[in-house]
Amino acid sequence: MNKEQELEKTQIKKHIKVRIERGDPKQQILDELSRLYKDHVTIVKQLEQTPSKAMKRKYVGHNYLLAALLLGALVLDSILLIRLEWGKLIIDITTALNVALSLVFFIGVLLYRIEIYSWIASCGVVTLITIMASLYYYDISAISPLSFISLGVIVISFLLGLLLGVKLCPQRVPKVIEVDIDGVEKINKTIYVFPD
Repeated sequence: MNKEQELEKTQIKKHIKVRIERGDPKQQILDELSRLYKDHVTIVKQLEQTPSKAMKRKYVGHNYLLAALLLGALVLDSILLIRLEWGKLIIDITTALNVALSLVFFIGVLLYRIEIYSWIASCGVVTLITIMASLYYYDISAISPLSFISLGVIVISFLLGLLLGVKLCPQRVPKVIEVDIDGVEKINKTIYVFPD
């Protein structure tokens, strides 16, 4: 990729961010930026990964709930990390990783970074597997009740992460339009439009 293409991608991202913050519909942004820039793929990809202002407003409560859950998980995991009896490697590593990931996820959710929501879901699955493995390999008394509270928070975060990942940036939908060819013939053409 040459310098000119990189510059164009940067300008596309800036244009999209400004237009989304203004509240312009994604379809309108796509139509206008497609006339300004050659890189149609980057425009579409960036629009698909950026929640519109209307969707942010619609799901702001869900997003703040997810952020609060992640903050709760961060606090619980930090308490667990402090109280941990070091020596059980699988618990030590997982708890330390959960603290770091919860902080990254918390910041990402507040910034509406759409790729973070799928990582939250993945983290929930990994945490569940880790706790189940810990129950199997270690004595149950070695697992703190805080682990189970943290797991509950992570599972709810997993479900909210999946929901928000899909709802904040809905996929483009096919739409059939009639196109006039040379004023003689009309044909049906399928285009993909943003629903928000």
